[in-house]
Amino acid sequence: MILHGYWRSGASYRVRIALALKGVGYDLAAHDLRKGEQKTPDYLALNPQGMVPALQDGDRVLIQSPAILEWLEETHPAPPLLPSAPDDRAVVRAMCALIGCDIHPLNNLRVLKALRAEFGADQAAIDAWAAGWIAPGFDALQALV
Repeated sequence: MILHGYWRSGASYRVRIALALKGVGYDLAAHDLRKGEQKTPDYLALNPQGMVPALQDGDRVLIQSPAILEWLEETHPAPPLLPSAPDDRAVVRAMCALIGCDIHPLNNLRVLKALRAEFGADQAAIDAWAAGWIAPGFDALQALV
């Protein structure tokens, strides 16, 4: 397996954690998002969205960390990533959605770059804007924990 990712990518980090917990070996192909390496023609041929992570297993290429995590759970069931009780699994899935839908997308590099380029935000404004999404999200996550 080859994990295409970037060391600062939270979505790539989620997949690295799952691979490590499950003891699944892989090679890492790094794509520096700051340099736009995820937009090269070779990588776009692999992942047309031009984002990380992508998990390559032979001819199969999986994108989007939730889909990759579900595939890992289904193809490598032990040890499980989710608790056994349905109610507990629902709580974990809610936590994942809170991070993956409400916190992370609003604070990733492409959004922060857009704030700077399209709206002229300086670093202090960007930091304040990001904190406005991160803090309430983490407060909710803490309550769920």
